[in-house]
Amino acid sequence: MSKYVFGIDLGTTYSCIAYVDDRGIAQIIKNSDGNTTTPSVVAFDGKTITVGEAAKEEAVLKPNETVSLVKSKMGKTDTVIKYNGKNISPEEVSSYILKKIANDASEQLSEPVKDVVITCPAYFGTAERMATKKAGEIAGLNVLEIISEPTAAALDYGCAETHDDKTILVYDLGGGTFDVTIMRITSDRIEVICSDGDHDLGGKNWDALLMRYILKEFEEKNGSVELDASSQQDLRLKVEKLKKQLSSKPQASSMIDINGKRQVMKLNRDEFDSITNTLLSQTLNKTEEAIKVARSKGYDQIDEILLVGGSTRMPQVKNALSEKYGEDKIKVFDPDEAVAKGAAIHAVNVYVKNQKALEDKTFISSERKNDLNPNDYEEDLKVDERSMSVGGAQREIIMATTKSFAVKVTHEDKTEECVNMIIKNEPMKEGFIEVSDEFYTLFRNQATVNIQIYENDYMDKKFDVDEEFFLGNAILELPKNLPAGSPIQITMKLSGEGILEVTGLDKVENNKVNVKMETKGVMSDEKFEEVKEKVKGMTVL
Repeated sequence: MSKYVFGIDLGTTYSCIAYVDDRGIAQIIKNSDGNTTTPSVVAFDGKTITVGEAAKEEAVLKPNETVSLVKSKMGKTDTVIKYNGKNISPEEVSSYILKKIANDASEQLSEPVKDVVITCPAYFGTAERMATKKAGEIAGLNVLEIISEPTAAALDYGCAETHDDKTILVYDLGGGTFDVTIMRITSDRIEVICSDGDHDLGGKNWDALLMRYILKEFEEKNGSVELDASSQQDLRLKVEKLKKQLSSKPQASSMIDINGKRQVMKLNRDEFDSITNTLLSQTLNKTEEAIKVARSKGYDQIDEILLVGGSTRMPQVKNALSEKYGEDKIKVFDPDEAVAKGAAIHAVNVYVKNQKALEDKTFISSERKNDLNPNDYEEDLKVDERSMSVGGAQREIIMATTKSFAVKVTHEDKTEECVNMIIKNEPMKEGFIEVSDEFYTLFRNQATVNIQIYENDYMDKKFDVDEEFFLGNAILELPKNLPAGSPIQITMKLSGEGILEVTGLDKVENNKVNVKMETKGVMSDEKFEEVKEKVKGMTVL
């Protein structure tokens, strides 16, 4: 048994793992290369799987054997790559990333990594969250909970340690996804007010625009060129390096070599900002939409804006938000590591709560630890054999629904529409939300009711049917000789992890059907066991 539990930030482009040490401080654990983050890239070679920097270097050179950006495929498809004639799922690919960082952490601490909290974007729906949890279980981990990235970041930031009530906005721009979440922080709770985001907007999009610009400039000076795999990989790595250089200095340059043609390409920060301004505007629009939703719920004032995610290191982000909302509100803090550290803090709280062994002790956030003398707190934070009694001041975390859930209704004139029962951004005050509504049979002697559920982002009560949003269904058997218009009660219960349970009840004879939604894109239990057994036998480097 390990002394610790862990928090894992399973990122689109980079992942990392953290734990709470014996002093009660959340710490990132370095990987086998000595880095705090590991590229979320997986390369296949027989029974050997390579994860991280080495795999990233092969991403373009061996596209048929390498997977990047797998997070964007979670819960949306059952195949991300075909290798050796077999389809490989997003859950399996993600499990290799999780296994790699867990193995590295275990070697660093000389402790097994077993109990974990894994983070996901706030806007992830049922399918994506289920896929993330399955990935962890395939990797051999005990997944205590799936928690949203902005909530984890807020935990590490230490906002909840003050007794001053405040409303914060978490602007999370990572390598492949963008999240904006607004939370209310008080002395005893963190309440998510609303979330929005774009699963396909992140630092990779800045790279793509910059790569297109550099290639165009190169061709204007050297003539048209054909990019082979090697040149494409080299250009992509140099473009990423240019972007990072421009985050710390006003101008940068790089030697571009394509098919024997060479050119020093120079770029200043203003040019970079101009090239990518449309992308930044998209994040600002999402931010403003979230603020409008918060205002509609009575939260008129944003007290702080917390910048999370490696891509917030680009000065254009802070400058734009400062200009729009005020520089004094912007807090840039530990953008690459805050999510994993917050997940580690939450993992301890979840474990302790499950063990019913809470103690009245408080975590020291990363924000405060630099201001304290270790002698002031180390003696007060003694731990038991698993470091679980650190526990922390237990603040209730009230999540909000990240998706709406509707049932399809057919009217007497045969027209159809979807009726939302659970609405996006509703509070889940008990850790779940449960809603019941009454519907009616359409025909006399109707034998069954097909309860069809649609997961969507609409906040209206009704909307037109769109099969793209279909989540799953349940068949309710009805008693004989029912008249038309007989009452049917439908209940939806959504857990904090985003798992939806649907119950249909015939109110005449109390026949009932109850199902947990089998969402499209998530592997079956049979497939899960098969992949889990397969991954056990794979060597992950």
